Amino acid sequence: MTKPMAPSVRIRVTILLTREDGRLVFVRHLKDGRRSWLLPGGGQHHGEPLETAARRELEEELRVTAGGFRFLALRESIEPDGGRHIQFPLFAAVDPDFSRLAVGDDPRVEGFDCLGPDDLAGRPVFPHFPDDLARLMRGEPIAPYRTLPWVP
Repeated sequence: MTKPMAPSVRIRVTILLTREDGRLVFVRHLKDGRRSWLLPGGGQHHGEPLETAARRELEEELRVTAGGFRFLALRESIEPDGGRHIQFPLFAAVDPDFSRLAVGDDPRVEGFDCLGPDDLAGRPVFPHFPDDLARLMRGEPIAPYRTLPWVP
C-alpha cells in the first residue's frame, strides 16, 4: 500500500531586479500556450539557502549576478481547493551586474522585458501583486506579509 504524500509548501524565491532607469526586469514565460511575465526566480531546492537559490535562479534565467540580496517581503498564494500553496520570499538584488543579461537555460523563458509601472496593466504578471510592484517601483514601502488571491 502506498502512503499518501503529505501536503507541502512550494517556496519560490522572487527577485526584484531594478535597472538604473527604475524599470524592473521580468522574464517572459511561454507555458502551455500561455504567455506571462514573472519576476526572476524559481523554486528553492531542499536544503538550499534562500540566497543561494536567488543567485542560482538569476544566473539560470538571465545570466545576471548580484552583489547580494536584501529581503523585502513575503507573499503567499493558496489554491482554494487546497491543492497548491506557494510562498514567495521577495528580495531586491543588490548591485546587479547586467553585463551578461541574456536568456538563460530555462526552456520556458522566451525572453525578458524591462517594465515600468505603466507597463503592468493588462499583463498576466506572476506572482500577482501589481500594487506592490508599482509601489516598489516608486520607491514606496510595502507590507512585510500578505496573502495573495489565487490566480490560475
